[in-house]
Amino acid sequence: MRIKPTLIAAAAISLLSTGAYAVDWGGYVRVGPGQKQNSGTEKKCFDGGADGGHGGIGRLGNECNTYGEFALSQGGEAGGVKYKTLLMANFFNEGSDPGGNETKVNQIYVEGQGFDIAPNLTFWVGRRFYHRADVHFDDTFIVDMSGSGAGVDGIDMGVGSLSAAVFRTGDESGDNPGTRLNLDLEGINTNPGGKLRLTGVYTNFSGPGGEDGFGISLQHNQANLFAGGDNTFWAQYATGSAYLNMGFGGGTDDNDKKRWRLTDAMTWVKGPLTGQAMVSFGEEKTGDVKRKYNQIAGRVAYAMTKNFKLQAELGTAAQKPTDGAQTQRVTKFTIAPTLTVGPNYYDRPELRFYVSTFKFNDAYQAAQGQTKSNKTAAGFQAEIWF
Repeated sequence: MRIKPTLIAAAAISLLSTGAYAVDWGGYVRVGPGQKQNSGTEKKCFDGGADGGHGGIGRLGNECNTYGEFALSQGGEAGGVKYKTLLMANFFNEGSDPGGNETKVNQIYVEGQGFDIAPNLTFWVGRRFYHRADVHFDDTFIVDMSGSGAGVDGIDMGVGSLSAAVFRTGDESGDNPGTRLNLDLEGINTNPGGKLRLTGVYTNFSGPGGEDGFGISLQHNQANLFAGGDNTFWAQYATGSAYLNMGFGGGTDDNDKKRWRLTDAMTWVKGPLTGQAMVSFGEEKTGDVKRKYNQIAGRVAYAMTKNFKLQAELGTAAQKPTDGAQTQRVTKFTIAPTLTVGPNYYDRPELRFYVSTFKFNDAYQAAQGQTKSNKTAAGFQAEIWF
């Protein structure tokens, strides 16, 4: 949904002026001046060809865009029901200059808890980010059920908490509208420090050529592993018009299209030595045509003082687009001296100077239209969430 900045401002003023309850303000920004590199006008940032995020080679020193999102939310209580409404606007620009950016509303919803027919459940309606799970250093959302819909959270199943939601897409065009049903069972105790999450998706597109789809995701979280780290493992399968992240896939993809993915991520969040690593491999198959991919990457940071850390990121990823085709591979290494507000992995804001090098094999170089087998890029970036 695109919206003019003046309308966003008007909506924000309206939200600020309602009721006596406090208004919460939060958001996220990444921004930096244009990169200087040795190749002139050719591409400055790359991905590894895997699904989602930066394709498994990491985002540090590999984000050429400018992005920000800002949310206003207000809670209250009426008739014994605790409620909240949230409005989030974001902007995006492909380059480093925020001028001429695309602005839209990516969240606008209302939720409430305490309705007398089910006082322990939370009901919601609107457009929202929903039950996402990501690997931060690559900006990959392994699970992402965001969209426009309605749902209920917090159904006690004895072994865990169940959420159910229904989403719609394409209503404004009418060409091939889709419906998606998600079930998400979380918090299943499996072992000391370990919890299991099971998520399912069913999709249906009713327009010309529209197809059904389904998928399932298994997620296991293990705390306090390997010197205090946290591990998350995902096993995912989807077919037809459903996607691996439990969201919508292609509306005309039939059950001949099958996808699977295995991903494991380790995170150490408390300084001075912190980091995150991920290994993932998967396959997408349509009939006899297969696309295989794999990736291994990670970021490490060492806080030399409370407000200065040295970060490095190394990743390599490969994909084989079809049987018989040459495997495409790219490797990235970044080093980034960083000013920060604390030593921990998620302490923000950070102000970074970075230098990245990329190395391509012949197949990747040809697919990306690159004239050289390696690139070097340098620049500055700020990142903050609040």
